Amino acid sequence: MRGKKNYLLLAALLPLSLLTKANGDNGTRKSTEPVLQGCVADAGTKKPVQGVTVSISTSKGQEKKEFTTDASGNFKVPQMPVGEVIIILEKKGYKTTRREGIIIKEGVSLKMSFDITNMQLEEEGDVFHPFFRMMEG
Repeated sequence: MRGKKNYLLLAALLPLSLLTKANGDNGTRKSTEPVLQGCVADAGTKKPVQGVTVSISTSKGQEKKEFTTDASGNFKVPQMPVGEVIIILEKKGYKTTRREGIIIKEGVSLKMSFDITNMQLEEEGDVFHPFFRMMEG
């Protein structure tokens, strides 16, 4: 009789222990936080841009995080609260890029690509050369 009770107790507790293991951290784990990752490239050359400061903030400004792109132009945000966020990309020599209305959902990993404009390329249209003046007149 005692053997049957032990067997029943073991049979009842085994699934519970497996469930706890599946949740990880003995049930103390927080809710799944989304991950945001992306790549930043030069709009003209399409090559990755290293050293871009990526600022991510909630639309209400409650939380702000900053990251920097690596040599491959990649960045990764390990945690961010669920909801709408604003992403701002900044680097010297490039036009600041702002993207709003990005929605982060619980348990969903977002992968995004960004193109930033080199300010030198924008100004190339205003190139002056003495030969241009000679051709005009």
